[in-house]
Amino acid sequence: MGLVNNQRAYDKHLLWQGGEGNIVVGDSVVGFRFPVRIPNFRGNYLSCIEEFSFALDGQALDPDKIELVLNGKRFRIGDLPQLFAEYWYVLDVGIIEVLHDGGLQGKHRIDATMKLRYGYSAYFGVCKVVTSKCSKEYEF
Repeated sequence: MGLVNNQRAYDKHLLWQGGEGNIVVGDSVVGFRFPVRIPNFRGNYLSCIEEFSFALDGQALDPDKIELVLNGKRFRIGDLPQLFAEYWYVLDVGIIEVLHDGGLQGKHRIDATMKLRYGYSAYFGVCKVVTSKCSKEYEF
């Protein structure tokens, strides 16, 4: 676990605006997407993300149905701990894609939580972990 600091300054940047919508494959709507940014003053490696979870209108989303699109690549949420060579630059916008038959229509609230380990701030062998939370309403 690590030192925990619930700093809030960057939380509002976790969920971003612009790029949200449904995912269409052929004639089928198979899910929805929305933009995210790393809630920090600097970038970090994907392996430093200890938790990245989402809820739709108060209901937790299955992490097995979620992918992060970043750096021109797709990553399953469960694979993030192994991605020590993949860097998320602080100004880059990632896209979360969720498999959800029929997509979404109208306004919906997305809640996001990220626990991010700061490997550059270890004290006595323990790294600081910051928990960021954000909620936004999107129109689909």
